[in-house]
Amino acid sequence: MKKIISVFLLFFLLGFPVTVAAVDFEIDETNITASLQANGQVAVKETHTYSFDGDFNGITRTLIPKKNTAIANVRAAEGGTSLKVEQEDNLYKVYRSGSDETVTVDLFYTIKDGVSVYDDAAEFYWPFFDESNESTYHNMTITIEPPEPTEAKAAYGKDEAYDTAVTNEDGSVTFELGEVPDGENGDIRVAYDPHLFPTTPVTSEEPILETIQSEKEALDEAVAAREEQHARWGTIGAYTTGGLILAGLVLIIQGWRKRQETLREAERQSDGASRFPSVSMSLPAMLAFTNHGHLPTTSLSAALLDLVRKGKVEKVSEKEFKLVDRWTDHEHERRLIEWLFDEIANKETFHVDDLTAYAENKDNHESYQLNYSAWRDTVKNEYLQYDLYKTSEKPRWIAGIIALITLPFVILFPYYEQFGWMAASIALLIFFVGFAIGYRPLTIEGHKIKLALQPLKHGDQWKTWDKEDQVPALLYQIGSGRRDLLSNPNPAVSSSNDDWVLFLLLGTTLHSSFKKADEHASVSAASSVGSGGGGAGVGGGGGGSGAF
Repeated sequence: MKKIISVFLLFFLLGFPVTVAAVDFEIDETNITASLQANGQVAVKETHTYSFDGDFNGITRTLIPKKNTAIANVRAAEGGTSLKVEQEDNLYKVYRSGSDETVTVDLFYTIKDGVSVYDDAAEFYWPFFDESNESTYHNMTITIEPPEPTEAKAAYGKDEAYDTAVTNEDGSVTFELGEVPDGENGDIRVAYDPHLFPTTPVTSEEPILETIQSEKEALDEAVAAREEQHARWGTIGAYTTGGLILAGLVLIIQGWRKRQETLREAERQSDGASRFPSVSMSLPAMLAFTNHGHLPTTSLSAALLDLVRKGKVEKVSEKEFKLVDRWTDHEHERRLIEWLFDEIANKETFHVDDLTAYAENKDNHESYQLNYSAWRDTVKNEYLQYDLYKTSEKPRWIAGIIALITLPFVILFPYYEQFGWMAASIALLIFFVGFAIGYRPLTIEGHKIKLALQPLKHGDQWKTWDKEDQVPALLYQIGSGRRDLLSNPNPAVSSSNDDWVLFLLLGTTLHSSFKKADEHASVSAASSVGSGGGGAGVGGGGGGSGAF
C-alpha cells in the first residue's frame, strides 16, 4: 500500500514515468512447491511459464533470503534438460534464448535454516516475492509440504496471500494466489508439530503457536476493519465527488453567464461596421492576444511587413528591405529591427539571404532562439498592459479554496483503495487549480477586439473593407497562420492593383525564409526488465521475476 501511494504521488507531481523494456513477456503461470525437510532445510521447486513476444535470452529470478537463512544449490532445467544459471548477488539469470515462444522453466534451490522450531510448533514463514518484484504473476500457486503426512497447526498468508490458504488432507497447504500484480508483498506462514523436525536446531524453547494464532486474529481484525473503512470511504467518495462536481458546475455556469452578459454588451457597443480594430494595440500584440499568448513563426513575417506598412522599413525588392526609421511605437518593434538589421544583416539593408546564411551557422542557433523568445516576451508585455481581462478574484479564490479541500481526498482515496474516486478527485483537483490560475474572462474591450477580428479567421471578407483596413487584415491572417502562403498561393494576385497584393507576395517570400531559419535553429532532442532490491517481505526476504 505504501508503494501504491508513493507511485501515485510521484505520478501526480512529476507526470507519467517512462519505462523502456528490452524484452516483452508475460508470466502466464507460476507453481512453487516448498518441501520442508526434517533437518529444517526446504527444497523448493518453482515452475514458471513465460510467453515471449520477440527475441529473448532467458529469465531472471531474484531470491532474497530472510535474516539467518541462505539460498543454495540453485539450478534450472527445461523438460529435464539443464540450463545455464549465473548469479549476481541475489539475482539469478537462467539462459534460454529464443523468439516468440512460450517457455516453461523449472527452478530448483534449497533454503537453509528455512524452518524455525519452537517448544510447541515449527513454522515456515517465507516471502517468495515482495514489493521489489517488477513483473506480474498471472496465475500463482504456492504449496507447502510437511516432511510426512500430518495436520497443519496453523496456515495463513498476508497481503496478496491473505485468505488464499487451503489445507489438504495430508497436511500440505496450498496458497491459491491467482494474479499477483508487480510491486506487492505476500508472506506465507505455516506451522506444524515440532516433532516432525527432529534434526533441526531449536530456535527457541519458548512456545510460538499462541503468538501465531494471535497474529492471525490481529490480521483478520485489521483486514475486517480495512474492509469496513473501504466501504465507508466508498460512501464518502460518492458524496464528496458529487458535491465537488456540483461546485464545479456552479463555477462554470456563473462564468458562462457573466461571459454572455459581457459579450452582449460588447456587441451592443460595436457599431457593426466591417473594419480592422481601431485601437492603439499593435498587430503582433493582437496576434498574441487572440492566440492565447502564442506567436508562431508566421508572426515574424507579419511583424516585419507591418513595419513596412507603417513606413519604418522600405521594400527594395521582394527579398530586400531597407531601414528608414528606428523610432518605433513599441518596444518589440525596436527589438525586431535590432535583431534583423543589426545582428542578422549587420547593415541598414536586410536581405532574406542574410537570414538564411545566419540560421545555417550552428553558432547562431542559440542567439536566434534567445532573440526570438525576447521578441515574443515584449509583444506579450504590450497586450497585457491593456484592459482586456477581468481580475475575477472572487471566483478564483473560491476555486482555490475548493482545490485545497479536494487535495486531502486525492491522498486518502488511494490509501483506502478507492481508486475510482481517486481518479475523479484528481480530475476535479486539476479543474479547480486550473480555474483558480487560468480563469480570466474578457472585458468588454477584449470581446470587442475579438469580435472585430472574427471575420479574419476564415475567408476573404476583408477584401470588401476600406483600403486602409485591407493590409492589416491580410497581415493578421498571415501572422496567425490562417493563410497558407506556401501550398496555396493566389494565382490572381498579379492582375490586381490593390495594395494588399504586394504584401501577400512579400509575405510568401518572408514566410518561407523564416520557416527555414526556425527549422535550422530548432534543437531536436532525441534497459532491460529485471528485478532486485532489498527484500520487503518477512525477515527482510523477498524476490521477483523478470527476463532479459
